[in-house]
Amino acid sequence: MSAGLGVTVFMTGGSAMAAGPSADAAAASEAAAQPAAQQRLGSFFVHLGQHNQGQLTNQTVTKAQADAQAPRIEGPAQTIYSLNPAFVKGDAGATVARFSHMAVSARSASGQQATMWLNKNNKSWLVWNITSGSDETAYAAKAAGGTVFTEPQINAWYRLADGRVTGLNDTAVASVGKAGVTVAAYQRLVHTRYADKLPGSQYARSGRLGGFSPSTGVSKPAPDRGPAPALLALGAGGAVAAAAGIAVARRRRVQE
Repeated sequence: MSAGLGVTVFMTGGSAMAAGPSADAAAASEAAAQPAAQQRLGSFFVHLGQHNQGQLTNQTVTKAQADAQAPRIEGPAQTIYSLNPAFVKGDAGATVARFSHMAVSARSASGQQATMWLNKNNKSWLVWNITSGSDETAYAAKAAGGTVFTEPQINAWYRLADGRVTGLNDTAVASVGKAGVTVAAYQRLVHTRYADKLPGSQYARSGRLGGFSPSTGVSKPAPDRGPAPALLALGAGGAVAAAAGIAVARRRRVQE
């Protein structure tokens, strides 16, 4: 199987937006540093190198090859929040974003960067995905008294503070403007984009894919753009598949 450019974003349960306890961050970092997780990370870096060289990534990785990558954890685990489908729908009292997963950055001996995604299974934190790059932890570290969250359907990163949503990357700035918008205005914007694509909608039942482009303002929906899909229906505890497209082309998940 060749390396893919798509990324699957799982919007997990838990609607509260309070930051994950520091004990959870420490436990996630500890889990990411375990030998099995490091072996998996080493294999990921081997396949990432193969992908970058245009090679197939379905080759077996030996322990020696994985060990040679000498992966190391960089920085503390960060709490990642994602756009809340209940907020999109307009449910009373719904938070703008909800907990998605913990993210831990890592680097190989050759300088390649990756991010490990962890979620809690009973009392243990487990690595369930690895992506290239370190955008998630870099943006999450910019909370500065607010809350950083992602709108994964367009790969936008925002900071919520003092009742305003402001953009942290170019896509987010294109979405809400340089000055940002109020929470109410942002709710209208994402409602326009995704409300008809929530679970149970005709869109979700039809299995259609629609590409979205961020646009400043809240009065016009971002148009479907046909064959370059960036969204499946927002899942209330399910999966949101961001298929290979412009918005997510920089996020790589290769076969581990």
